[in-house]
Amino acid sequence: MEKILKKRTLQLGIDSSDILSKDSGIYKRTQAQRQSLIDTVPHVCIERARIVTQVYKETESLHILTRRARAFEAVLKQMSIFILDGELIAGHQSSMRRSAPLFPEFAVEWIKDEIDMFETRPQDKFVFPQEAKKEFLEGIYPYWKGKTLEDNVFQYMTEDIRALRFDSSVFTLGIHESGGLGHLMFDYNKVLALGFDGIKKQIARYMAELKPYEPDSMKKRLFYESCIMICDAVIAFARRYSILAHEMAERETDEKRRQELLKISENCAHVPEFPARNFYEALQSFWFMQVIPQIYDNGVSISPGRFDQYMYPFYEKDILAGALSKAEAQGLLEAVWIKFTEPIKLYNKADAAFFAGYPMGQNLIVGGQDELGYDATNDLSYRCLEAHRHILLAQPNFSVRLHNRSPQEFKIKVVETVKCGSGMPQMVSDEVFIPSLMKLGVTLKEARNYALIGCVEAAPLHTWGRYNGGYINLVKMVELALTNGQCLISGKQVSVKSGDATQFTCFDDVLEAYRKQVEYCTQRLVTWNNYVDMVHEECMPTPFTSMLIDDCIAQGKDVTAGGARYNWTGPSGIGIANAGDALYAVKKAVFDDKLMTMEELIGLMRTDFEGHEDTRLFLWNRIDKYGNDKSEVDDITKLAVDMFLDELEQYNCYRNGPFVASLLPVSSYVAFGWMTGASPDGRHAREPIADGISPQNGVDVSGPTAAAKSVAHIDHVRCANGIIFNQKYNAETLKGEGADKKMVDFITTYNTLGGAHIQLNVIDSDTLRDAKAHPEKHKGLVVRVAGYSAFFNELAEEIQDSIIERTEHQI
Repeated sequence: MEKILKKRTLQLGIDSSDILSKDSGIYKRTQAQRQSLIDTVPHVCIERARIVTQVYKETESLHILTRRARAFEAVLKQMSIFILDGELIAGHQSSMRRSAPLFPEFAVEWIKDEIDMFETRPQDKFVFPQEAKKEFLEGIYPYWKGKTLEDNVFQYMTEDIRALRFDSSVFTLGIHESGGLGHLMFDYNKVLALGFDGIKKQIARYMAELKPYEPDSMKKRLFYESCIMICDAVIAFARRYSILAHEMAERETDEKRRQELLKISENCAHVPEFPARNFYEALQSFWFMQVIPQIYDNGVSISPGRFDQYMYPFYEKDILAGALSKAEAQGLLEAVWIKFTEPIKLYNKADAAFFAGYPMGQNLIVGGQDELGYDATNDLSYRCLEAHRHILLAQPNFSVRLHNRSPQEFKIKVVETVKCGSGMPQMVSDEVFIPSLMKLGVTLKEARNYALIGCVEAAPLHTWGRYNGGYINLVKMVELALTNGQCLISGKQVSVKSGDATQFTCFDDVLEAYRKQVEYCTQRLVTWNNYVDMVHEECMPTPFTSMLIDDCIAQGKDVTAGGARYNWTGPSGIGIANAGDALYAVKKAVFDDKLMTMEELIGLMRTDFEGHEDTRLFLWNRIDKYGNDKSEVDDITKLAVDMFLDELEQYNCYRNGPFVASLLPVSSYVAFGWMTGASPDGRHAREPIADGISPQNGVDVSGPTAAAKSVAHIDHVRCANGIIFNQKYNAETLKGEGADKKMVDFITTYNTLGGAHIQLNVIDSDTLRDAKAHPEKHKGLVVRVAGYSAFFNELAEEIQDSIIERTEHQI
């Protein structure tokens, strides 16, 4: 059976070497496009806001599904379109390359308040032209004031939630309170196989079966009608590009470029309306599917999923037929690879701190198993690795699935690609994520076909996960357990009174206070998530998303209403290393070794160790830390995480699915640090906390294997929504003979221990310091921030410093 499968799916064989020579014209062309993108300054685009506002003014009496569909139709038919010189794949998010459209239906107050700060703020700067500012303040803001998603969301915020959300930053939902949901994976193969014409016909069949007397038939009809309207708008958008390309070809004097434009015109006339017929059309159809949702909504993490699986048949067919050479196919692939870094979003200042570096979370994954459990690596898997080695931009958020039968050659090539820089691809384990998803009720067949969403959130097709269910600060809950619910930064009583810690007689009392804080804070995070999801269903249904996630069309139900086959919401625990280190420090310093009283320790926390640097350094350096394979501190860290997971697993989300945990931070580990007081492990107040499931910066001093063993001590199977394990390596140490195999062996061992995810920044700290001091010399330098990568010079100084300060390992 396996031989039959291999013959059917791998007729081309596999070539792990690079297809494109760096002397080739194809390579030089993509490199010119890459440099042009790096040199592009982010702007704000007002067009979408103008169009949507006008449509909403004209449709105030209509149902929200109809209003949303009509607004989107108008945007796709009226927005400016362009094709860049040398571009082979058409489609842009807004009126300029790398410019962010505005989404006034979601929020306008923060735009008004921060409108003069975008060019000077420390993080994610944007040029906002003066004429556009004037139009926003005079023509757009007045209409939307009081009518936005954000306005509707915050009317439900209670005082207990406000205290945790704003007075202490115990948790945040951030972008979902004032922005689109995103964090999804479409059924791309459905569009490639049916086209939007076929999807329209499918919807029409379901609509024809509606019985008008049934209670929900009218709502279903509105849903179906909005889907059909959106299908027509998408087709019209592609046709506009077809017409534009043809008009440009008529004016073009260079014959080669004229033929390229005619081919673009032909492609856009056919896809995505109809099924793709070849690899080039499939790539063009795919890109429309990638960029259009980012015009539709201001949600991020529109994730391509298992790109090497659904695109491979088109690639194989063209190569075998001689319609494309491998070099030509590689050039087209790399043209798409560059496009991924073009879309960007505008966040408010606070959310930009949590999602620093314009992250878009377009997670593209290769490798892994097929539905029958056989290795699914194919030649396109290697071509994607080559594309990444050549382009080395921040997007796509590139990932690799590994399992115990992954080819050694593939794993070696993955390591070679990681060594090129950018922190990608990140690597995840099938042996962890497949059983993790099955615990949630996903079938084995569908679990084997999982992909990653956004950072590293595992999901099968047909899932509406609302994977970004907010971020909750676990070390802050240690702080609250020791201060009886009082925030050390604001000085306010923000949480439940869990007991006067100075009266605790044993460490179990501390753990019980921490458990009470976890219970109280998690309940309110769950409550706030469900309020936010309710408002999204009422105010921002997403029929475009829904028709590309099964089983929404069959049910006639939007994803926000629970139409998908699988539904869950995924909050993320942050600062687990600090929580474990802090709890262990209390145990050792107060109860075991009696170096100080609880009153003295809390006093040090309140004063940020002022006048007691020697004591702080003792706590920091002389008490064991998570990340060094020390069983007692690792056990306590696991216990701190398990208490959070135990509490979260008790609740259902708004769409009646489970809450599914993750342990991933984006850049929240810096922002949460600003609102976290000094901790018993010797960390200063307001300093960054640990990112993801990684040890705190600088304390994992026993080598990479010890750190990996500590990380794998946590039960990753319970975190189907993902974990992030960052390690930094000096590039020079990975250049020696046999270094690649050593790194493969290290990753394999970590996965065998139960590690779900690992990502590597292969760059030395001196290079990063030079990039910080001389940014003009390192414009294209991409680094791994957390579950995503970003241009180093587009990060705020605090995040740059945090990356520099990570422990630099040697293999």
